[in-house]
Amino acid sequence: MERVSERLEISLEPHTMHMLREKAQQRKISVDQLILQTIKFLLDEKPNFRLQAAEALFHIEAPVADWETMKQEIAKAHMQE
Repeated sequence: MERVSERLEISLEPHTMHMLREKAQQRKISVDQLILQTIKFLLDEKPNFRLQAAEALFHIEAPVADWETMKQEIAKAHMQE
């Protein structure tokens, strides 16, 4: 890991901090490491990566349910998390 030479301080809502602690614990790393990995990922991300990924999915032309059905499926999946 690189040597850290600058410091950043942020204030988070308790719920956000709780979620970060849970994610870090799941990955068996510190919250600091989780945040540094996330920052590195975002900075290394190619500018059009998400757009290219979405376009690739559209080219598959897989069948898609109507919007109301999709909304219900998304809501159901979020409730299971």
